[in-house]
Amino acid sequence: MSKLLPNERHQAILAALQQEGRVLALEMAQRLNTTEATVRRDLRQLAAQNLCKRIYGGALAPTPANGPVAERLMLSGDEKQALAQAALALLGEDQLIFLDAGSTHLYLADLLPRDRRLTVVTNALSIAGKMLERPGIRTILIGGELDAEVGGCVDARAAAEIDGFHFDIVFTGICAYDPIGGFSALSYQDAQFKKRLLTRAGSVAVLCTRDKLNTYAPYPFMPAGRVDHLITAQGRHPQLEQQVAQGGGKVLYSDLSTGE
Repeated sequence: MSKLLPNERHQAILAALQQEGRVLALEMAQRLNTTEATVRRDLRQLAAQNLCKRIYGGALAPTPANGPVAERLMLSGDEKQALAQAALALLGEDQLIFLDAGSTHLYLADLLPRDRRLTVVTNALSIAGKMLERPGIRTILIGGELDAEVGGCVDARAAAEIDGFHFDIVFTGICAYDPIGGFSALSYQDAQFKKRLLTRAGSVAVLCTRDKLNTYAPYPFMPAGRVDHLITAQGRHPQLEQQVAQGGGKVLYSDLSTGE
């Protein structure tokens, strides 16, 4: 490969980030027939434009989990539907479950069975509204100030209200995952809410779409080993699956293939 111009290197790095989620400076230097120092300089320039997040030895892609829930609902719809369908295997009789704010959990709310005497607690008005269409499921909406970016209530009032519950399963929303930092959130307040929520959980379930893998959000709130049930497509991220298994958790696969 001949030497590339700076803008050509930048485009190649961004393409790799979009495809793989993370890049290593040494590996990219070999791919682009340049020096590691040059790639590190390129990464600094891209990070200054908020196009990536520098990590030791390379960079991560920024998480796509930003913007209003209505917009995020349109992204990866088939994958989210498949994850929600697979998550139904976790539900039993007379369970008290928490559905955290998030577009993937809207798909799950739409599929919840009406014949198992479920009680659903949520901090998201959109999920509570969906539950109005599913009579037979008891629904409790916790209060507080609505955060448009999060899609639900995550303030001090909301956090205090969850102390009144012991959940059988908490379906916690995630913004990003990387092997070192674990699962993270875009909002400090949301991360603090999730940490408190985890203290009320009998078990923790995560529905993980591919676009969250190897991405960056600034506020870590949970290591992968804390997850009891990871729902993902098979082969998406073997290291994540290994971390969950080492912590005693189990992996459930959706019907989406790695070749999708």
